[in-house]
Amino acid sequence: MMGEEQGIVSRFLSSLATPFRRRTTPQPQMPLYTTGIQEPVLAQGITLPALYAVSNENLILRTVITKLGQEVFRRGYYWEKKFRMKCIECEEEFQHEVDTCTACEGEVRKPDINQSLYAKWLLNGENSMEQTFMQVLAEVERDLNIVDDAFLLLIKEYYVDDKTGEVQFYRVKEIIRGDPIFMRIIADKRGVRGGRYKICRIHRDMVAYPGQEPKCQTCGARLVDAHYVNMAGSGKNQYFMKGEVIHLSKYNPGKLYGRSPVNTLWRQAMTLTAMDNYIYTAYQKRRIPKGIISVTTDNLESMKSFWKGVDEKMERDPHYIPKVGIESASGRGGVNWVKFMDTLEEMQYIAVRDEIRNRIAAFYGVSSIFMIDNGKSGGLNNEGLQILVTNRAVEFGQKIYTDVLFPRMLRELDISDWKLTLYPNEEEDEITRLRRDEMEVNLAQRMQMLGYEPELLEEGDRDVRFSYRKKPPQPPQPPQPPQGGMPPPGGGMPPGGGMPPGGGMPPGGGMPPGGGMPPGGGMPPQMMHQGRMPPGMMGHQGMPPGGMPMPPSQPGGEGMGIRTPRSPARPQQRGSPGAGAPMSSVQQRGIAPSIPQQNVQSLQNSRRLRGA
Repeated sequence: MMGEEQGIVSRFLSSLATPFRRRTTPQPQMPLYTTGIQEPVLAQGITLPALYAVSNENLILRTVITKLGQEVFRRGYYWEKKFRMKCIECEEEFQHEVDTCTACEGEVRKPDINQSLYAKWLLNGENSMEQTFMQVLAEVERDLNIVDDAFLLLIKEYYVDDKTGEVQFYRVKEIIRGDPIFMRIIADKRGVRGGRYKICRIHRDMVAYPGQEPKCQTCGARLVDAHYVNMAGSGKNQYFMKGEVIHLSKYNPGKLYGRSPVNTLWRQAMTLTAMDNYIYTAYQKRRIPKGIISVTTDNLESMKSFWKGVDEKMERDPHYIPKVGIESASGRGGVNWVKFMDTLEEMQYIAVRDEIRNRIAAFYGVSSIFMIDNGKSGGLNNEGLQILVTNRAVEFGQKIYTDVLFPRMLRELDISDWKLTLYPNEEEDEITRLRRDEMEVNLAQRMQMLGYEPELLEEGDRDVRFSYRKKPPQPPQPPQPPQGGMPPPGGGMPPGGGMPPGGGMPPGGGMPPGGGMPPGGGMPPQMMHQGRMPPGMMGHQGMPPGGMPMPPSQPGGEGMGIRTPRSPARPQQRGSPGAGAPMSSVQQRGIAPSIPQQNVQSLQNSRRLRGA
């Protein structure tokens, strides 16, 4: 619909202010401009066609502008989702998957794929001038770099209700470039667009002025303000209303027009043009810089006749060297050359040209390496720094389109879920990209450990990206039946057992000698026999038959040895345990204590208040 869509905040404020009278702060009256058609500000009496002419004629200036435009659109553009989920109620946008809105707990939706179908078809095609969308953008970029004003025309096709004469809906038919030489802005004295001319959407030749009938005399439709005018053509101006023209300024954006960079660099550009013309004339004429020949003589007529013959020979042969004879009888006479202009070396032609070129390139941010000039080294002439400087300038130029032009264009195309983005001009290093992907995968693993479910995003360019969703709580699992000789649920002693026969404590009570479990845990090697309990320990000391199986022994050695690449380890036969290698139980404890030594140690342990 043609009506302007208001946001939630605007509708809320309107509902609050309904029962009250409104008063606003008075806007400052600043008659900065004249009411009506505004003209761009140009200094030094330079016209817009002159700015384009010098930009096309000057080699260095055109090289800088061309290279900058090529880097901005070198890799094209791509479509991107503005959000992952969006609330239907409060229009809150989320960049991750959510089930409900976290702000109002309302229903959420995904971006509408149908919004971008027509826009993709429009941008992939050609306009009536057989130009692609990228070619139109290249013209816009050139206008920005020359006059700092660019106009993008959205040619719309309106669908009108025959009964009411009102426009029901429209579609953007094509996108073309408006010529800044002829495009003008219509504004009042404060710089606000409109307020001067009224036009009909259908009958554009019907122009009304303030105080006249606010409806079209032909169809009776409501007239709207004209914001832009095209002053080219066959005597009649073409008026455009709001939403049909997108105006941009890059270097010096203001209320109306920008300020031309070429106008600022006019003297430098014209100096380079004059230097090029001087070189061209010098090589075209094939002569040295002009001067005079001073001849001291007593016979002027003879000198004239002589030089007349020399001129004739020079016209026939430009390489002819004249021969001059000088009389010495009187002591007077001679030929002197009086120079009017210095040579190129004396005028420092190369130094002056390089300085002016560097000033122009520095203004646009284009380094010498992009102009195929890598003859100098050191300082800021380093290739890496030069590429960095130019990339910053290109990034600044791309933001004009990504942040200003594309959003305004998509707004007129009624697209709110998608956005256009220009690819960065410099491709990232492959190793850097792979490292970033690896970091994303590691982050996904950590998020999964924290209870989040990662989901790989498919619409990314080449990088790995994940979205995360909180895992739902798992229901409690029923208890599992016992398996494989584990003690039954509830604990207790195994059936048929209790304390081993003869008591469970060693003589003297307490723990085994040395206290606690033996070093290395488990059973001492004396109680190990081929990975099993000794025959006397099974069945009569509390261990149920078929209880927990012991780990099998490794072949070639007693106990839990360490395998080597060649053969199994034999812990008892080692001379030394080796660096970092675990020792066997025999090497760790030495010889087992005798019966009297065990009794003494048990008596000492009983006297200590252990476990109190």
